[in-house]
Amino acid sequence: MELKKGIKLNPNQNGCGSREARYDFYYRYCGEKCRVTVICKSTAVNARFDRWKDEEIRKVDAAILAAAEAERLRAEEAERAKLPRLFENIDEYLLHIERIKSKDSIRQANTVCNKLVKVFFDENKLTEDITHSDIEDYIQWRRKYVIAKYENTKVKGEISNATINRDLAVISNLIKYCIKRGYYYHLNPCSYNRLPEKNYREVYLAEEQIVELIDAASTVRKMCHLSIMLLLLTGMRRGELFNLTWTEVNFDTRFIVLSQYKTKGKKSRAIPISPTVKEVLLILKNMNTSSLVMGNYTVNMLAKDWKKVRKLISFPLINDGTNLRVHDCRHVFCQSLLNLGVSLEDVQSLAGHQDFTTTQRRYAQFARPDLLEKGSKIDNLIKLRKTS
Repeated sequence: MELKKGIKLNPNQNGCGSREARYDFYYRYCGEKCRVTVICKSTAVNARFDRWKDEEIRKVDAAILAAAEAERLRAEEAERAKLPRLFENIDEYLLHIERIKSKDSIRQANTVCNKLVKVFFDENKLTEDITHSDIEDYIQWRRKYVIAKYENTKVKGEISNATINRDLAVISNLIKYCIKRGYYYHLNPCSYNRLPEKNYREVYLAEEQIVELIDAASTVRKMCHLSIMLLLLTGMRRGELFNLTWTEVNFDTRFIVLSQYKTKGKKSRAIPISPTVKEVLLILKNMNTSSLVMGNYTVNMLAKDWKKVRKLISFPLINDGTNLRVHDCRHVFCQSLLNLGVSLEDVQSLAGHQDFTTTQRRYAQFARPDLLEKGSKIDNLIKLRKTS
């Protein structure tokens, strides 16, 4: 029987059975030398060689593919090593916003990025690897992660949806920056993750309570007293007041014109200077030469003073059991105006709410001082019947 190329009869035939012989198979494929010695019947040697050759070809092909895959993975890993890491992009983003954001926005971004995002994510996490699932996991983690012992939560130890949404807004802006810079090539993973909020605080103070609050502030510190007076009289947000400069105060036109770069809604807002507001402003102007209305008195100083004020008043908590806050002065401003008969539309303008529904949902229940008289008309129909 004629042997195929690649088959040789081995010189050593010891140990072979009847009609069997020892053969050497050899084959070169893709530069690889394949050799084997087999014992088989001479009638089956060609078929045995074909099967062996096919197996060797498959082995060589598999080895080539494995080597190619390993090389591809090494190249991919080398490319990924060049990709920016999340922490690097965070540091770059925080430097970027220092030139374009307000002080409050910068402070919020620094807190979220450095005290939350860098705690939740691994330091080697690539920006490109952030997914929608990562954001969902962050939400669940953040709900139980309280970074400040004085954080005022309705459910102790559990963060509200409103707070988490503020975190997500910062992370979303970070991702948007990375998309613009070419560090991230997917849809923003923070999209469609906004949580429903129930943050409409019902803070209604009677006239006697407002007086008590002002008197308590005056015993703590003069600047604390003046700042709370301005917050109650103008409805300004805390950040708006402490970023207010004298160039925005016009005693001639009797208006404070807040810059669009300092308001939450990014729109300029005019606040009337009432006689009492003017009196407070003049006291402040005589007290310091700073370009800031509040001078060297800071937000942190007010926060410390506010805790002292809260200990002095008889209503440190509101109806839902949470502490009375500095921001509640703004609610008192809006609700007091509505109780005095000022329309919702005018309160919206004075408070600087972007959406009328915000004013309506928060303060509509206080908007009709005439309802007592009108609601009392039911007495004309239903009378209390005296019993013996």
